This record gives sequence, structure tokens and C-alpha cells, in this order.
Amino acid sequence: MTTQQLADFLDGFERTAHQASVNEETYQREAAARLRQLAEERAFGFRRLNLMRTVVAAIRDCESEDDAIVKGSAAFLHEVGWSTENESQQEALEQFQPVIRACWQMKQADAEGEADSGATPAATSDEIGKQLSEFENWFGKARNGPFLSVLEREILELPLVEPC
Repeated sequence: MTTQQLADFLDGFERTAHQASVNEETYQREAAARLRQLAEERAFGFRRLNLMRTVVAAIRDCESEDDAIVKGSAAFLHEVGWSTENESQQEALEQFQPVIRACWQMKQADAEGEADSGATPAATSDEIGKQLSEFENWFGKARNGPFLSVLEREILELPLVEPC
């Protein structure tokens, strides 16, 4: 092999090594982005669950739809940490009220189903999901960001103090 052939041979290895480095960095960026996406999906899923648990618990004993809207709205505001003192929060609450209404209607259908076994509340669970999805879509467009990010809670890490 001549000196030029050896140089070309080594240049090939160098190109391969550099391409492998680029491929590795690209994969690491893609994997990190996917992990962030999965973490957000998990966080949003639990935030959605906790919000709806709170709202459903608040309307559990309501006798009228109006009462359910009042108590469900209070639960919603408490969960997101709002007071409706500003117009933006009031607007969001009003947009969320169809979700509360759908929950109350499902509760009523379930109660009537127990008494009359003619209603099927499973049909209205789709309506709750539809209303919640519409609310989240509205919020995302109106506020340029996902609603469930509002529910993010900063977790303070306290130092571990061991007993003496």
C-alpha cells in the first residue's frame, strides 16, 4: 500500500467514526425528546384524573344541575388554584362548565338507571370525555398552551433531617 492509499484508508475510518458520532447524537436528542413527551403524557394523565376526581366528588350529592354547577365550579377553581377574580379565569370556568354538566347528567342517568334500569350511563361517559377534550382544545388555542400545565405543582424538596 502506498502512503496515499493508507491515508485514504484512514480517511474512510474517520468518516465512519464521525458519522457514527452524528448518528449517536441524533438518537440521544430524539430519545430525550420522546422521554419528555412520555413524561408530559403521564403528568397530564394524572392531572386530568385528579381534576376529574375532585369535580366528581364535589357533585356527588347534588340534587340539581344548578347545584352541581356551583359545587363543581368551586372544586375546579380550588384544584387549579384560581379565584375567578379575573376575566380570563372566569372565561375558562365558563368553558369548563359543560364538563361539570355532563358529569352531573351521567350521575343522574346512573341514579335513574338504578331506579328504572332503563338508562345506560356508559353512553354519557363518552360525552364527558368529549366535553373535557373540547375544553382542553379551547384552552390551548385561547391561551397558547395546554390547560393541564396550569395544574403543575412545584414540589419543594425538603432536606432530610435525621433524628439525633
